[in-house]
Amino acid sequence: MGKPSSFAFGPFVFHTLSRRLERQGDLVVLNSRATELLLLLLGRAGELVTKDDLLQAAWGNRVVAENNLTVHMAALRRVLRADDDADRYIRTEHGRGYRFVMPVETTQSEPSLIDTLAPAGRPGVDGLSVLVMPVQCLPNDDRSRAFAAEIRRHLAVHLSRIPGVAVVGMPAGSDALSDATTTSAAVEPTARYVLRTAVRPGRRDAQLVVMIDDSSSGATLWADRFEHRLVGLAAIESEIASRLSHGVVTELIDREAARSLEQVGSAHVAQSVFRGWSALNRGLLVRHDLDEARQWFERVLVDEPLNASAMAGLAYAIVAGNIRATTDLRASRSNAAMAPEVRRADVLSMQAVARAPDWPRAWFCRGYVRLRQGRFEAALTAFQRGLSLDPCDAECLAYVGHVQFLAGRLEEMRAPLEDALTLCPRDRGAGLWHHFLGQYHFCHARDEQAIPYFVQGTDLCPSLVYPMAFLVAALAHAGRLTEARRTLVSWCEAMGGFNLTIDHLRAQVFSDDPTYLACHDRMHRGLGLLGVPQG
Repeated sequence: MGKPSSFAFGPFVFHTLSRRLERQGDLVVLNSRATELLLLLLGRAGELVTKDDLLQAAWGNRVVAENNLTVHMAALRRVLRADDDADRYIRTEHGRGYRFVMPVETTQSEPSLIDTLAPAGRPGVDGLSVLVMPVQCLPNDDRSRAFAAEIRRHLAVHLSRIPGVAVVGMPAGSDALSDATTTSAAVEPTARYVLRTAVRPGRRDAQLVVMIDDSSSGATLWADRFEHRLVGLAAIESEIASRLSHGVVTELIDREAARSLEQVGSAHVAQSVFRGWSALNRGLLVRHDLDEARQWFERVLVDEPLNASAMAGLAYAIVAGNIRATTDLRASRSNAAMAPEVRRADVLSMQAVARAPDWPRAWFCRGYVRLRQGRFEAALTAFQRGLSLDPCDAECLAYVGHVQFLAGRLEEMRAPLEDALTLCPRDRGAGLWHHFLGQYHFCHARDEQAIPYFVQGTDLCPSLVYPMAFLVAALAHAGRLTEARRTLVSWCEAMGGFNLTIDHLRAQVFSDDPTYLACHDRMHRGLGLLGVPQG
């Protein structure tokens, strides 16, 4: 008999596969530890669950103080509490553990692991379909096997949430834990791609190798290797799965986008979506790529006006292009002229999250639009909704930090940005994340600490004016005037004779918060030390 797919109790429903808690249809945000605690309590409703069992469920074999359990249980009870009755759902049995006392109803069963992650009606080999093979691990090691199985489960959940991606089950007769040597050819009728992963766990880290095979030929199309250090945003298995899914999806989208029309056949709408996202993945705020992405997404919405992926992608492309036009002197347009486009992006992003509420990328795009509108608290809420679905979504984390900067909360911006860079140091947005961290130190007049971040920002985003402007301003404030002037002249020449003025930068700001404006004023003073003209 399979595990329940959901638990219903009072006004709540908990979906086991997506780890999503809803109250009368609305998402309830839980951190990852509280989520695992709730799942164990629901699975053993009415029974006493010992503290040791709860610690094992939420922290695995890691040694943690018992008060960590108390803190997370208190947070969980605050979420569930009704009419100030703390014991209505969870009863504490002092010195022993906890008991879930509210009556619980289970809904339909589901087979184990990922065997049903491909929804009815989704394509098999005609769409972007991937088989997640059992994760290879240390042989004859129960802890390693359990670790690998959890990575596979989390990875399958991450992939299955993405519109247009079908995660398919194992071939009939294969063993979900031990048959890690199943050949790619054996899954040809089921999926176009085969994802193979090997993991060697440490105490707080893991070494991973990931490969994507073509199922029809068995050829390895892509491989990567990385070491993961536990950040602490979620269980290490979930952190690893989030990193893996990000890299895998980026690679698969690019491969699907490169297929010819003859190969695509009737799946032309899906491929247009992939081509749009592939264009966005090629470079951040590059005008040509943004224009190409818009064209592909617009084409999709003619045929499928409610395609969630195209709506989210188009909203993102509109706002990214809007920001590019705002900061690019040669393409500058007033905010008023661009307001209708931003309003359209707002509607598109709202429709996208309505159509795909379990997709973190849709919530990121929603937050990105709200950020451009200057609605910082609404943007923060959207990014946090994305993080409730994937606590390790690096782009959501980075923009949580950026929103805090725009709102003037400097001490709250650093940690999420550092976490984002630790999780995805090679992300296409990493240049901006380095730039944001440089601004944090620059605001504190720690110029020598800011400079390496600004250097990374300009290296990774060479066509953007702000990373370069902050870099040379920091160099000037640090007394490195010759280096600053040489850097500025070289950049302006590389940009075809860019005519930088302080007035242009002063006019193009994204917040009226005094702390944010003071940071920019300091940058303007640094440029003044270099002789950059006012207008």
